[in-house]
Amino acid sequence: MQRPDDSVFTRRDWKFESFEERLALSADPIADFWIDYQQHDLEQYAGPIVPLAAEGHGWTDVAAARDQFGLRGGRQTVAVIDSGIAYDHLALGGGLGKAERVVGGWDFAENDANPYDDGPAGFHGTHVAGIIGANDSQYAGVASDVDLVALRVFDDRGNGYFTWVESALRWVHQNRNGFDNPITTVNLSLGTEWNTNTLPQWATLEDELKQLAGDGIFISVAAGNSFLVYNGAGLSYPAVSEYVTPVASVDANGNLSRFSQRADRVLAAPGERVMSTLPDHFFGGDGNKNDWGATSGTSMAAPYVAGASVLVREAMTNLGFSQITQETIYDRLRTSADLVYDAATNASYRRVNLQRALDSLVGADDFGNSMRSATSIGSLTSTTTVSGTIGRVSDQDFFRFTAGQTGTATLALQASEQLAAQWQTGGSGQVAGNMLTMNVVAGQIYIVGVVGGGTSIGKFAVGVQLVGMGSSGESNGDESGGGNTGGDNIGANPINLGVVEQLRRNRLNLTTAGNWFQLQASRSGTLTVEALFQLSRGNIDLEVYDVGQRLIVSSATWASGERVDFQAAAGDTYFVRVRGVNANVDLRLTNLVTFAGNSVTVTGTNGADTFQWHGDARQFAINGVTYETGGSTNIRFDGRGGYDTATLVGGAAAENAVLSTGHAQLVGGGIAVTASNVQFSRVVGQRNDSAVLHDSAGQDFLTASATSVVFTGNGFRSAVEGFGNVTVYATAGGDDYARLHGSAGNDVLGVSLGRRVLHTGGVNIWTENFQTVHFYGGEGWDHVNFFAGSKHSSLGGQGATGWAYAQGYITQFAEVESLLAHVRAKQRLHAELSALDYFYRRIGV
Repeated sequence: MQRPDDSVFTRRDWKFESFEERLALSADPIADFWIDYQQHDLEQYAGPIVPLAAEGHGWTDVAAARDQFGLRGGRQTVAVIDSGIAYDHLALGGGLGKAERVVGGWDFAENDANPYDDGPAGFHGTHVAGIIGANDSQYAGVASDVDLVALRVFDDRGNGYFTWVESALRWVHQNRNGFDNPITTVNLSLGTEWNTNTLPQWATLEDELKQLAGDGIFISVAAGNSFLVYNGAGLSYPAVSEYVTPVASVDANGNLSRFSQRADRVLAAPGERVMSTLPDHFFGGDGNKNDWGATSGTSMAAPYVAGASVLVREAMTNLGFSQITQETIYDRLRTSADLVYDAATNASYRRVNLQRALDSLVGADDFGNSMRSATSIGSLTSTTTVSGTIGRVSDQDFFRFTAGQTGTATLALQASEQLAAQWQTGGSGQVAGNMLTMNVVAGQIYIVGVVGGGTSIGKFAVGVQLVGMGSSGESNGDESGGGNTGGDNIGANPINLGVVEQLRRNRLNLTTAGNWFQLQASRSGTLTVEALFQLSRGNIDLEVYDVGQRLIVSSATWASGERVDFQAAAGDTYFVRVRGVNANVDLRLTNLVTFAGNSVTVTGTNGADTFQWHGDARQFAINGVTYETGGSTNIRFDGRGGYDTATLVGGAAAENAVLSTGHAQLVGGGIAVTASNVQFSRVVGQRNDSAVLHDSAGQDFLTASATSVVFTGNGFRSAVEGFGNVTVYATAGGDDYARLHGSAGNDVLGVSLGRRVLHTGGVNIWTENFQTVHFYGGEGWDHVNFFAGSKHSSLGGQGATGWAYAQGYITQFAEVESLLAHVRAKQRLHAELSALDYFYRRIGV
């Protein structure tokens, strides 16, 4: 992006004349044009720029449309009827033609096939096109994969005529299916000086607009920027046409823009200081086709709604909706919109809530999203059909059935091409293309899942057929047995423990020599079975079998407890035999640990979990079940749900810890341990270790001493103990509070604006950006160094207590024996110090 020498932001005032046969761009002019040269420059003036898809406001969360639903506008084309498009812009594809993002167009002002936005006053169409479909990591458009058509209806002087617009609308109808992807949307960020709720007598575009609406094309039109002129509800033309969707503008807070025209029919969208693409010539041209700027107007809101309509149409198509028209899309956006009250007209208007619109299309999840929460479809005896929706790119739908007879179950998966659905079986059965074949045993439960390709949403259907064993009494699978080394067949009615993540059955009265339990693995990984008992009451041994009655693992020790570990496959069924007689046995099963290469992942349950790491022993534990790391060097804990606690105890090597809301990491000695989605993190280190703590977005509280540092806030608690160096960051300008405690020895507190540094008991504690800090010196001779800021600072005290103020940061101290204030030449320091016997103070310059 270019950067002029004289200023960071450039102002350009555009004047477009408008009368009966003359058009004005609907960004006209909103007086100011803000240009972004570097991202950090945006902070240098009041009022936020809206980097459209990069901003998530909830109601304008385009990022969620991409990340959650996989919607990017592919397989559609939007026609931009405007001042042309600078199609060489890198974010717009860099070219014109079939293989480019801008696939074609026409210049009706110059009557040629080059619709480039090259007028001296040009930029508008390029800016609009970027809001719709810019493909850029920082300023992505609403539908970043959509194709574009440029139809230029303004000449080099900014003059536009209805005859040109009329021709452009006819061109859209004639060419709507003339590209690889059909034209589904038209954007008209233009209008005349007009403000009514009825058509003007000279309206000349109605036949063409009606035709396009009949074609099913969504027509987004800027409502107009003249509300302050008319001071009443109404729309410009063609926004007032019954065949289009009029679009008003809201600011970054979601309130109607002062300039925006409005009426009951409008959909409102972001239209103030919206960042988007600009032609290279806008700044004089340096050959770098990647210029950006932000401007305001209903012209900027209309392409947002145009892009949103593309995403809604894409979702409807993927979900199997039929008869998708402008009306069905408009109704979906309107019924899911937020109501915004406008005091100027004493009325409420509809602001687009894209997240809610997409949520309403997808609907509630129809199946459980894990093996543990799989939805039952009952007993399967012959055939059935299961239909469902992958409503998020991360969604996975699991269903379970009970085999009504022993035999072979065949499942056929059908889904749209965009969904790219796949089976999730955990290794059970044989997958060939879209077919899954499983050998089943009567009375046993089986779980299968369907996942999308991770890029889109859509519908799926599964046809299930169960064929029983032949008259010979043998099936083609391996459920017929033959591998059981235990000598006994699996009991006829084993106790079904269901899908196991972690469960415990206490005080089991095992009065027979063989007790059978059935379970299903929730994930692929280590499955641990433990029997806890008192040996004096009777010895217990464990055996684990697969569905083919083959012995997988067993234990046979003479101790008060037995344990076996084996590798399970998600969804597979296993049988546990408890041998021996004991009237009080606790059975604990854990399927939360997965080893893969040099990494191990420990996933919590939906309840409260406790994670532990012991660096010296290189052991970890989940809810009291301990494991060896083996050769793993990356240990990852994931709390998942509930109130979870992680305790990380470091080893002898030098280590570094980082803690933030819901997260903790300890790195050193060749091992990295990470805990995520935990509410309480506690890390124990040594004097040669360092720790960094970060705050939340809310108000947080810190208490620190030489032995421990504890940082708490809404929903989190972070604690470090034994570290020699600790740094704690609070959000600048936030209302965060810290209490620092000295040791029994001599302590020193350094104070400089938002930084306070405490040297206590051989430990260094740095705090950054806490608005208020209290320091309690305690025993010993404690000292405060105050470094006055560049602006007016204040200092006060009496006896062993005092306070220091600098640029909004307040430091209070007590039980302090000496104070030294450092003031640079020409600085002002207001001091109010009362002399007492043991309060020693000096002012240094």
